[in-house]
Amino acid sequence: MFISLKRFYLSTIGQWLPTDIFAYRYPVSVKGVCFLEGKLILVRDERGQWDLPGGKLKKGERLDVCLFREMEEELGIAVRVEKLLDATLRRIEDQVDVLVLLYQCATQCPLAHLRLSSENFAIGFFDPSELDALGLPSPYLEAIKRLDV
Repeated sequence: MFISLKRFYLSTIGQWLPTDIFAYRYPVSVKGVCFLEGKLILVRDERGQWDLPGGKLKKGERLDVCLFREMEEELGIAVRVEKLLDATLRRIEDQVDVLVLLYQCATQCPLAHLRLSSENFAIGFFDPSELDALGLPSPYLEAIKRLDV
């Protein structure tokens, strides 16, 4: 009954829309887990929290291209995107759920080549033993620990 009414309504406005048009769609963020000289690279965001570098996927953009672009924008380094570590939903400031994809990355860039972008407030380098105290989301910590670095 509901489907029939929905199709009737949609047909009366002269359009046929996909049946999933009312399905919720999540924004997608791609994050990089990248170690340099044995330390995990993190950035301090606008909320004052440490986070993995990365950002939002643009329409039509490939996931690996997005992460490569974001790492270049946020840190000034080129990375090789290696493998998907985890996919998780993260609620940002109790307002929006974001699908976050965590990828392992590698870079040959020396520490001296890192630069801070205007999007972030600091770059940090952390030993894996320090990560529990930083307030990273638990799915991030679990994915990083599975790397056994």
